[in-house]
Amino acid sequence: MRKRLAGLAVAALALVVSPAAQAGQAARNAAAQKLPPLTYVCPMPGDEDVMEDKPGSCPKCKMTLVPVRLDAKYWCPVHQALEVHDGPGKCRRDGRELIPVTLSVSWTCADDAEKKLLEPGKCADGSARKIGYELRAHGDHNPRHGGQFFMASDAWHHIEGTYPENGLVRVFFYDNFTKPLPLRGKGITGTLAIRDAQDKEIATAPLVIGKNSSTMEAKVPAAAAALPLRATVKMKFGASAAAQPFDFQFNELTKDTTAGVAIGPTSTPRPTAAPVAPKPAPATTAAAPAPAASTPAAPAAQPSQAAQSNQAAPQYQPPAGPADLGSGEIAPMPPALAAVLNEEVLPKDVAGLLKELTNRSGEIDRLMREGSIGEVWLPAMGTKTVALVLEEHAGSLPAARRAQATLAAKRVVAAAWELDGYGDLGNRAKVAEAHEKIAAAVADLKAAYEGAQ
Repeated sequence: MRKRLAGLAVAALALVVSPAAQAGQAARNAAAQKLPPLTYVCPMPGDEDVMEDKPGSCPKCKMTLVPVRLDAKYWCPVHQALEVHDGPGKCRRDGRELIPVTLSVSWTCADDAEKKLLEPGKCADGSARKIGYELRAHGDHNPRHGGQFFMASDAWHHIEGTYPENGLVRVFFYDNFTKPLPLRGKGITGTLAIRDAQDKEIATAPLVIGKNSSTMEAKVPAAAAALPLRATVKMKFGASAAAQPFDFQFNELTKDTTAGVAIGPTSTPRPTAAPVAPKPAPATTAAAPAPAASTPAAPAAQPSQAAQSNQAAPQYQPPAGPADLGSGEIAPMPPALAAVLNEEVLPKDVAGLLKELTNRSGEIDRLMREGSIGEVWLPAMGTKTVALVLEEHAGSLPAARRAQATLAAKRVVAAAWELDGYGDLGNRAKVAEAHEKIAAAVADLKAAYEGAQ
């Protein structure tokens, strides 16, 4: 899913050039217009995770893949597609924090509003095509109730674990569009296990469907209910399905202050040794076109949140300068991730790089001690970046150390991706294994450069 993508050629060339030439031409067109590149996705419900960089058939269901343009955006948790922005901020309608989502972007004309076009341009009547956004499956993994959000291995079910009051664990269930999933009659069952600091199971309780048919609840014995609470939810998403564990650690009671409204990203990146992300581009709002005067020229002198929530948001107007779309990946990276992957801000000397490696890997250690397995992916990606840059200096080492440094850097990269993947699934045991791997690889990488500074 992180491959660079190509696209289809313009319709006029479709009958006279090869698919490879079409893909190359479309990629050049997208780059010239600064559009997100085309991704070919499966239209079959449940197979939305299939994404290719060229036309073809779905390897799962054999349906023909369809082209879409995917883009990383921020939108309002309540008003959603009425406000779509390029970077984080607050919703102009109600002042809530914007949440990160992956959207498909397309353009339409009034004479055929159902036809989704993949490029901007003019309609038959001479008017500009209207931009629109739609949420993609797995495009919104933001918790709805202040808890910790994980995806099941079937890429369909999603759960959010919460600890809203002492002695009560509540689990919310969602589909692949993060819509509440009714449980009755679905054959979904589960149990809760409480673990001590050494991961020994000290108490269990059944999960039962709550008053809200999209939740399950378990009562934690009083003797095991103290914070921090280490809990494993073991779910079976069907009578014949194997149980899947999801590991949670609640260091404090979860707060659901917005009555079910999404209140933030799955795991809010904390300050790390990574460089500060570049300032996001000015936010834009997607809605019906309107005169330019209706869009604020700058964020200065903004009205209060209370006043904003009582005003209609400015109508969509393209910002001055190039649009902040596609970066050559499936979707532009969130600023925090872009920051930790930015090699330009890293030290140029080995000593500085080793210090940065220690800082970033130390952030992984801290999050693991806190039980925040859903957050370790960010410093893991940052540690991987430093390791790859350090590998470029291996040529200055003696042959034996050069081999050690190269191998250790590869191990850091592999372990970082494991931390990323297992963190999404909420599998604490696998995250712990990956953490041991990356810690050992970092130690070996540092040892290879000892005395070489």
